[in-house]
Amino acid sequence: MKKFFVVLLVFIPVFAFAQAAVSLDAALLNSTTYLNGRIPAKTKVVVLNFTSNWPQLSDYIIEELIGYLVNEGSLTVVDRANLETIRKELNFQLSGEVSDETAQSIGKKLGAQTIISGGITAIGSSYRLRIRAISVETAQILGMQNVDVAQDSRMAALTGTAFANSTASSSSSSSSNTAAVQKSNPTLITVLPNVGWIPDSDGKTVAKISTAMENIDGQNRELMILTVEIAKGSGWRWGHFRLENEDAILGKLKQGSGVRFKVVGDGKAWNIQFGTNETNTDYCHYQHGFTPKSGKVTEVNVPFTQLKQPSWGKKASFVKNNIFYLVFERGTDQAAGVSTIKIFDFEVY
Repeated sequence: MKKFFVVLLVFIPVFAFAQAAVSLDAALLNSTTYLNGRIPAKTKVVVLNFTSNWPQLSDYIIEELIGYLVNEGSLTVVDRANLETIRKELNFQLSGEVSDETAQSIGKKLGAQTIISGGITAIGSSYRLRIRAISVETAQILGMQNVDVAQDSRMAALTGTAFANSTASSSSSSSSNTAAVQKSNPTLITVLPNVGWIPDSDGKTVAKISTAMENIDGQNRELMILTVEIAKGSGWRWGHFRLENEDAILGKLKQGSGVRFKVVGDGKAWNIQFGTNETNTDYCHYQHGFTPKSGKVTEVNVPFTQLKQPSWGKKASFVKNNIFYLVFERGTDQAAGVSTIKIFDFEVY
């Protein structure tokens, strides 16, 4: 049986693609300049901890960042020997998580006015370095910066991972290696605050979108928050968030082989859909269903080869070069009520 639905009109959201990855030292120097611009001169600061899966890398980041800050001379940096004494007293790891309350307590013990902390995580073939500064007195975030770090020989040594140099001796092998690197290197898409969507106003389904910064798993995340409310007794079972004709994003989809993202939800089913020129007449789009665990981070990986069309409508071969819209949708099997998901770290690979 053919299904009919009304397309939810939206304004095109604005996304930003991650900047080109730089070396770790360049990222730390860049962050030093940023911090000096956000923290008043002569402020007493402590470089507290950097969460990562590699203690040696965390230690290196802390040492180098302290060195850069000291050499810049704008801020007064707490001696690490004093920090080490406190660390042993409170038994925390410099590469592990430290709550804001504990961080403030440590800052006060050391006589610091501002705490600098952060983390570094692997994203595809590169890393995301996150640095933030918070006030010891008020817990106000004074600054927060993200920088992409390239996988090079230094990062390989600090993380114990392999580093393959893509430079080849011959032109043919160089071209092959470059293509492989480009294919495996994901493009992270980050939601910006100035997003405007028009919610469904038919009285049966209401769809809303917003953005926010929220601490998830000890890191501040930029979230796209999608909410769908289905009226009781309604036969309408969809709430759509549609992105159409946005070249910056859809162009990346046409070059990729899939998408992945992280989501926190309430245990209810959702779909991600891709429409192509071939499916425009009957909305027999290509889709993937996902059900986030309630209150927990769920990773969703959607290779284009695993996309499926609904059972109804005509069938068509998937041609990624013909993608012209992307949709997030409430699962069609859901009963009346409200469902909300928070999406972050969305990337095309």
